Amino acid sequence: MCDIETRVRDLRKEIVSCIKEPTIVSHLEARSVISTDYQHLKALLLSEKDFDEFSAHAKTVMRLFTPYLEKIVIAKEFVSELRARDVINGTDEDVILAMFANKGDIYSTMVLLERMQCRVAPQKWYYEFLDVLMKKDHQQIVQEMEPDFIANPSSFMPRLGPINDEECEQYSKTTQIDEAQGACGSIREHIVADFEEGDMDTNDLGAPPTPPVRQDSLQESMLESNLKELNIKPEMIKSFHVNSADLTGREEARNEGSSDEDDSSSLDSDYENKEAETEAISAHTAAPLNLRKYQLELAENAILGRNTIICAETGSGKTWVALHIIQKHLQQTGNGPRKVVFMARTGALIKQQSDRFKAYLPEFQTKLITGDDDESRMLNMFVENYDILCFTPQILVNNLEDNVIKSLSEFSLLILDECHHTRGDGPYSTLMRKYLVEKAQTRNEMPQVVGLTASIGVGKSRTDMEAVEYILRVCACLDVRLLSTVERNLPELKKHINMPDEETIQLVEQRDDPCKHEIMTAMEQTEDMLQDNSLMQPDMIDLMDKQPRNRESQEYNKWTVDVMKAALLKVDDYDVSRDISSCAKYLNTYNSALEVNKLLLAKDVIKYLAEKHRQEGENKSKLTEMERNLYSNLQAIQKTMNVKGKNTENPNVRILSDTLRKMLEEKGDASRAMVFVKARATCRSLATFLDKDLKNSGISASPLYGKENRGGDDGMTESQQTEILEKFREGFYKVLVCTSVGNEGIDIPDCNIVLSYEYSGDEITKIQMKGRARKKEATTITMGSDKVVEQERINAYKAAMMYRALKRVQELDPKYFSMKVTAFQKEETHKYRFKAEVEKLKKGRKSDEDFEILCGRCNTFACYVSDVRQLGHDHIVIDKAFADKITRKEHKKPKTYDGLHKKYKMFCKKCPLDWGIIGIRDGLDCMILKIMNFKFRNLRTRGVSTYKKWIDMPYNVPEIRLEDLPRLLGTEDE
Repeated sequence: MCDIETRVRDLRKEIVSCIKEPTIVSHLEARSVISTDYQHLKALLLSEKDFDEFSAHAKTVMRLFTPYLEKIVIAKEFVSELRARDVINGTDEDVILAMFANKGDIYSTMVLLERMQCRVAPQKWYYEFLDVLMKKDHQQIVQEMEPDFIANPSSFMPRLGPINDEECEQYSKTTQIDEAQGACGSIREHIVADFEEGDMDTNDLGAPPTPPVRQDSLQESMLESNLKELNIKPEMIKSFHVNSADLTGREEARNEGSSDEDDSSSLDSDYENKEAETEAISAHTAAPLNLRKYQLELAENAILGRNTIICAETGSGKTWVALHIIQKHLQQTGNGPRKVVFMARTGALIKQQSDRFKAYLPEFQTKLITGDDDESRMLNMFVENYDILCFTPQILVNNLEDNVIKSLSEFSLLILDECHHTRGDGPYSTLMRKYLVEKAQTRNEMPQVVGLTASIGVGKSRTDMEAVEYILRVCACLDVRLLSTVERNLPELKKHINMPDEETIQLVEQRDDPCKHEIMTAMEQTEDMLQDNSLMQPDMIDLMDKQPRNRESQEYNKWTVDVMKAALLKVDDYDVSRDISSCAKYLNTYNSALEVNKLLLAKDVIKYLAEKHRQEGENKSKLTEMERNLYSNLQAIQKTMNVKGKNTENPNVRILSDTLRKMLEEKGDASRAMVFVKARATCRSLATFLDKDLKNSGISASPLYGKENRGGDDGMTESQQTEILEKFREGFYKVLVCTSVGNEGIDIPDCNIVLSYEYSGDEITKIQMKGRARKKEATTITMGSDKVVEQERINAYKAAMMYRALKRVQELDPKYFSMKVTAFQKEETHKYRFKAEVEKLKKGRKSDEDFEILCGRCNTFACYVSDVRQLGHDHIVIDKAFADKITRKEHKKPKTYDGLHKKYKMFCKKCPLDWGIIGIRDGLDCMILKIMNFKFRNLRTRGVSTYKKWIDMPYNVPEIRLEDLPRLLGTEDE
């Protein structure tokens, strides 16, 4: 957002001069600035005072959040409300609506955000704008901009009277401006016309690539000129471009997170010749690489020192190519020390790659660093003594943010496996934005970057041209201007890449489904209880009216989550808030149970419901009357399902099992099958069923899912994952039932059956899953509903689009390629700086005002924020009375991290809510809070807020060290 007030103040003399001794353009510009409508700007011209603190704060917040506001604010929906509040006038409304009709949302919103800051003082427009955002259901952005506004909006209301018009009128007479309003009208017409003429498409990659720079430069020049008419800085052009990129990134993040697993839980390796590798490790001698010709072709650009993305199908041996690149890189001399970083997104894969480097490159020192130990926080200790460092990208990000690693220039080569994940907001993305910012701001010699991927993806692209732009954006993130693919040796590559047959099996709709009927009945009863509790809560009525009709839909699931959040923040009666939230929680569980019922057996549904509400069963004495009724209803439907479901078998599970048995028998004893499902509950239950049902055929099955803990659902450890994969390779398990953790990199040479069971992702998922079927005459099967089958058709279309786009990218003029990458990099660095400024703003908001920390479920007082200390990344309670407010249980997977042995889980004493963990250090109990399960009430305003991260919490939590614990926890004399 352009800082128009600063411009007016700085150019006060020039504006007056332009009016007294005008040129045509300067006269119109100056007259428009101090027209009779712009009361606030006239006051600034007459005043010699600096901006007050509130004005500076309002301008800073608006500047930082303009890119987000441009995406969510639809100007035509705001103008009437802001005009009614005298923030803008009728002329503004006409111009904004005309801009909307001619140029759409973005431009009209830019004009709206500019004009609303011109006519009245910040105390007025800032309050009114935030209030309108709230009324338009944009609470989330208000929470980010001004958390205190939600809790206490009256504190933002303007306290000053109207601007003194007498001085403005006197100034107007002195300068003899009588027709400013007309001049403004002329300029406004000129603005709209210019925008219509300036509509150019810079993304037409089908046009001749030379001279490409002129096209973008011309558009940027015209936009600069047009935006100048609106008093908008040229830098806003960058904000405009960033918007679409940011939105695309957020949409990708949603897609990638829609399944049960998150990005950090996938396994990827590129296994070939496992026996040779094992022998090499045993002998501690270097085994020859003996790369194929197409692999040498893939390595050519990287060996020449160029940044590149190596794109080749799964099974082509990309990590062997990477090993060859590392070897050549470390053998070179000159230009300082050679330090290589190999990154992949999980610890299990990193260990496999580390073993490979030790086997095939014994002349170099390789260091494996995992996130499970304290070594991950001290990378600087290993850089000097090791040639190859293997870790996940988050470890490097943490060390950069903690300033342990001062600069990426400490390394000479970065290799990113599965580099297509650089788009979005994951660790790869954060790392490469840091890379781009350091490159732009310093003269440091940056490391070479090499990305590896089988499927670079196309994101939300609908056309080949959009797909080309998406790929160029991935290149920009990785600072790449060359793609490495197989061209000369394509026939050889095709010999070694097997394309599996594809089949589709339609899910059977169950006509008589007693379990579904019981769940639906329970949902109706729970909805009635929810309505009874919500009717007398004004802030809940609108949300209750938005209840989706389809109880099986994802929209219904999201609605239950929204109800839980609203009850937490908007209902003042804590007992009612708790009961509403509990009803919504049960509805959420029933919604998920319908999905389990569609795919599994009645007993699996019963088990799922029991697991989700285990805490209630173990803490019945802590439940409210409403919660006891909900739990009793749950027990009743479980009993009914247990009786009615005994003789009912899900036909889909039977079809799945019979299909696997038949195909494994037909394809021989050496065959392996991988089955993909969406949720962990389905994964475990289906693996148990298949293991039992296929036992008579000599077939064993095992589940495989991620290591992250999810809402009380413990993940697998890396050692468990590694052991299961090894047994699958050896043939102990013939069937592996996986969540999305198995999408990338589980390369089992004997795997020749891949079946997705009501599971679908995007074009990347489709390519990766086909790559799991490596053996000749392999088969991939899609078994799903109409919706899933249709999505798979879309994925196949987008996969073909990706290959076409890759070919077009490689055919681009190199200068044009480089120019587009440079432009997209500016957007990425802008995005990074914006995020950094937002974080800085959040830290600047922190104060010493104390807060009560309350249980997020029962509202029990836990402690004050002033009783919390930050130890590394943990937040520990030092109030001795806190121990009386919790119950503890042994942690299922205790571990030592950051100097603490995390041994126990702790829960609220009055309800079953998880409050965090207890770490042990020298016999001291360190109570570590789980912030997302608490509410925070400001002692001054009494406003209540929730936070997902401690950095968002507006309080300066003091930092401590391990040696401070004895004194703070009361074991030393004070």
